[in-house]
Amino acid sequence: MAEPSAASSPTPDAPGAKKPARRRARIVDPGLLQLDPQLLNTPLAAWWQRAGGMAIDLVLVGALSLLANPVLGLLTGATLAALGSRRVSDAKFWLAFRWLLIGLGASVMVLSGFLLIGRPLVKTGAFNLGQTNEAPAIEPVFVSVGATNSELRRAVTQLEKNLEVLQQDNTRLRESSRGSSWMNFAADSSRTMGLTFGWAGVYFTLFTSWLGGRTPGKFLFRTRVVRLDGRPLTAMDAFTRNGGYAAGLATGSIGFLRILWDPNNQAIQDKIAGTVVTSTLGGESARVSLPTEPAPTAASGSGPA
Repeated sequence: MAEPSAASSPTPDAPGAKKPARRRARIVDPGLLQLDPQLLNTPLAAWWQRAGGMAIDLVLVGALSLLANPVLGLLTGATLAALGSRRVSDAKFWLAFRWLLIGLGASVMVLSGFLLIGRPLVKTGAFNLGQTNEAPAIEPVFVSVGATNSELRRAVTQLEKNLEVLQQDNTRLRESSRGSSWMNFAADSSRTMGLTFGWAGVYFTLFTSWLGGRTPGKFLFRTRVVRLDGRPLTAMDAFTRNGGYAAGLATGSIGFLRILWDPNNQAIQDKIAGTVVTSTLGGESARVSLPTEPAPTAASGSGPA
């Protein structure tokens, strides 16, 4: 029986054996860079379709802004919960973060529901529906040319009282116009962190994810947002794409104008979210048949007799 060679490599469990090199996690994964074959030759939305749909959406966002702040709080909570409703990664951080989003969204919805009790759905100042605020009671002050020192002191005292009344009335008006302290804290915190949900963020996130890549404006102009890999559009995708609008504004709207020269009519929000905007004017299954090269013919004499 042949003895084992001394030069043979040690087993992995041997003390001097080298452990196999682990695959690096921070590498480009070609499996994630996929393009759905069903998306090929799909008609892209024209610039006028996208501009018209956006114009309608902005009008609707402006109309929604007339609703009371607690209504925005309810939909903001729904947006947070929707962001964590779908499992987009197996990472432990995401598993914990998604439940944080769901819990935070539920809390915001409950608090907003309590704030909405007994309050109108529409802002009372939007259409002057509230009661007319009476002017504060201010006594006029008159000082004659030959007023004595005592008359001047009385006039100064009355002016100080009038100033105090005006300051109190100004404080009351500011508090009534801004709404509850909780909504003020939430709005101020969001501005500080640079994360402004607002009506635009809620509108484009919820509608785009709930309606399968459509908003009311996109529905009227027969356009749809789809992912390049063909997977269903999630709330996180719609929220990420909505953040691309801020990037477009930060570039002086050049990011929006990319649709005029980009081969796939992708604006900056599409580049960020990995999406394209398709046109459904010809139906959901519309495809453009590209010309193909004719098949080479068989040589003469090689065919059957």
